[in-house]
Amino acid sequence: MTIGDQIKQLRTAHNLTQQEFATKIYISYQSVSNWENHRSYPSAEIMLLIIDTFDLPLNYFMDKDIDPTTSQEETLILSSFLKCMTTSRDEAPTLKLVQQLSGLPAERVQHYFPSYDDLVYTLINKVDQDIKIRVEKRLSDHESVLSIFINDMAPLLYHKRETLHLLYTRPYIKGVWTQFIKAKYQSLLKKYNPQMKKNNLDTAYLIETLTTFISIWLSQPEIEPLAQFQQRITYLVNHSMSSWRF
Repeated sequence: MTIGDQIKQLRTAHNLTQQEFATKIYISYQSVSNWENHRSYPSAEIMLLIIDTFDLPLNYFMDKDIDPTTSQEETLILSSFLKCMTTSRDEAPTLKLVQQLSGLPAERVQHYFPSYDDLVYTLINKVDQDIKIRVEKRLSDHESVLSIFINDMAPLLYHKRETLHLLYTRPYIKGVWTQFIKAKYQSLLKKYNPQMKKNNLDTAYLIETLTTFISIWLSQPEIEPLAQFQQRITYLVNHSMSSWRF
């Protein structure tokens, strides 16, 4: 099922016209029509907005029926995309460049990723997949958010530091990555902590604080060692701002 088919299925399941669907996500109905008729594709940002608006799983638009050969080719394409990102800080890699580096025929790359944004969307889901699983498990055990952040999430992030450094330092992907992270963890916190559902502002501040910690940490030219980062966060949390000296 293509992304356009999925959007049409989602729209009809909610008994919405193309105009009503478009209004919900603040775009023109022509865009919805183009997606459903396979004339264009939604951006990664729009896919995340649809997921957030309709409370869908974050991997909603990913192909769920992948055979081993498909997985190998997709992994090669994603790896080639990351390699392209290392060569240019400010210019997004083109699908043609990724295809050339992967060594696969253009039609194979097009088969998996009809657009650049499909590639971005898949990459951020793949990078975050096991992190989400671990964090969600700990939240379901009713562990404190801070403990999970320092003792569970930080080690997983550090393990993927080279890839995450690219996501936090390339302007053409940083925005959609941070949007994804904030939307996902806000959803998880509200799911496992009913109190946060009652206070959206507290949740927003918490998410913004934690994601800022991560962004600063992983965007440095020399990434701070894990133990040092964990000590830093523990210190900052345990000392009020009034005790700081500027």
